[in-house]
Amino acid sequence: MLNLLGEYNCKVDAKGRVLFPARLRKQLEAVLGEGLVVNRDIFEGCLILYPQPEWAKVNEEMARLSRYNPQHQRFQRKFMNGATALELDAAGRIHLPAALMQHAGIDPKDANELVITGMGEKMEVWSAGRYAERVLADDLDFAQLAEEVRKDLEGSSGKGS
Repeated sequence: MLNLLGEYNCKVDAKGRVLFPARLRKQLEAVLGEGLVVNRDIFEGCLILYPQPEWAKVNEEMARLSRYNPQHQRFQRKFMNGATALELDAAGRIHLPAALMQHAGIDPKDANELVITGMGEKMEVWSAGRYAERVLADDLDFAQLAEEVRKDLEGSSGKGS
């Protein structure tokens, strides 16, 4: 089981290439040869990088959706649109597709700073500006959020509050 950790400042060049952080490469040693998949995040304006074995789990979830349910098909279409297989090149870089960079507010011609964060079994890729706005400067009460999440977890495990 993967437990990807850390926050890494990176730069994207004009062609959408990003030097993949060495510390993440080390954490992914066992699976990196299988490749990565990048996709839009569902909830935030960032990208999600999945190691191929984790993406296979996502595909298993997608396969459980009904092809005869229009809502399931719309979700699958929206979710899978843009998903792209990636491999590290000889220089240890990944190439982010232009459409996905646009979704994440990444403009290599303007501000080429990125933040890649380990999120357990996946990674998030943020423009540095958006990361500062939505993650670092978030005015959300973290303690209150933690309490709400704890209650959700207790409720889903059948325990009372």
